[in-house]
Amino acid sequence: MITGKVLRRHAGGYLVQTTETNTILLCPLRARLKKEGVSVVTGDDVEVSEVELGQVSGAQGSGVITARLTRRNLLTRPYLANLDQVFIVQSIRQPEWNPLLSDRYLVNVQLELDAVRSFICINKCDLAEEDELEALRKIYKPLDYEVLFVSAKTGRGIEDLRQHLGKQSSMFIGPSGVGKSSLINLLIPDLNLKVDLNEELQVGRHTTTYCELYKVPDKQNPSSDSGWIADTPGFNIGELSHPEPKDVAWQFPELIPLAQECKFSNCLHIVEDGCHVLANLSKIAPSRYESYAVIVADAQNAAAAYKETSQKIDGGSKKVGGGSTGKSRVIPRLNERFRTNSRRKEKQNLNDYRRSNSIDSDEESELDSTDTEQ
Repeated sequence: MITGKVLRRHAGGYLVQTTETNTILLCPLRARLKKEGVSVVTGDDVEVSEVELGQVSGAQGSGVITARLTRRNLLTRPYLANLDQVFIVQSIRQPEWNPLLSDRYLVNVQLELDAVRSFICINKCDLAEEDELEALRKIYKPLDYEVLFVSAKTGRGIEDLRQHLGKQSSMFIGPSGVGKSSLINLLIPDLNLKVDLNEELQVGRHTTTYCELYKVPDKQNPSSDSGWIADTPGFNIGELSHPEPKDVAWQFPELIPLAQECKFSNCLHIVEDGCHVLANLSKIAPSRYESYAVIVADAQNAAAAYKETSQKIDGGSKKVGGGSTGKSRVIPRLNERFRTNSRRKEKQNLNDYRRSNSIDSDEESELDSTDTEQ
């Protein structure tokens, strides 16, 4: 029995890099784990048995995953386990820097991962003036978000980025085309991830289609333990999870002390008269408050859509009871063959029978008398 880390899904199984020998194995999940509903995702630490060495489907051997070790955490969009830190990668140009997107990523990560540090990593900084870059640093640095300026083209900031990666398990997350794969190629020169560039617009195209974990070598001491970095596919704002509207403020560090002083316990800090946050907007960067307002609106829309969907009754159920209180409950409908017809339905069936068979008045009287006797 050996241990390893899941690098990604592959050919109906998982690529697992062993802890002791760094051998990459192709491993399906043991049937027992499937029956028990045990999920395995990129970044999971697992136990592997039945190891056989030899080239197989791009791996150096094969094995079977027999257990998933305890997770420290799990990010569900994208699915990644056991993260220590997250680098939100955006470009300053081509495509343009989008503060709302960075703030949405920050909120999404903070909601799902406890005690995980977030960094703002701005690529293509060779395309911007220094004062523009420093203006961004002044927004996020006081909020305890480290801001890194890098350039995959000139190499600026790459060694600083490597130092911050350290021996941690990290993730690059961000929209398509901002240069995540290009940065990883510089950090791991032998990797040669595919990078596609639109020559006309000078904008990177979407090339990463799944999450994969890579080992980042230590240049000064190659034999020592090194960190991991996950490359993720780009996705849009609508695919991120939505918090409850009332919880959004607690994901913005600059709003927390102001919200705590607000006299309204359920205040969303958007339009309420007398709101302490609205009275102190000068203490918040305009772009950050704009992001907050948009995220609250998105959360309200998501909550309303969920409520509407949850109230729909499918064909196999029905509402009963409630009366004047309106507190009805939903119960399953009985299968048609188990139902007993009501008196109204029985009478309707009798009338249909009479019409379809053209029963005369004498026969009708006889049927009525029979009904009466019954």
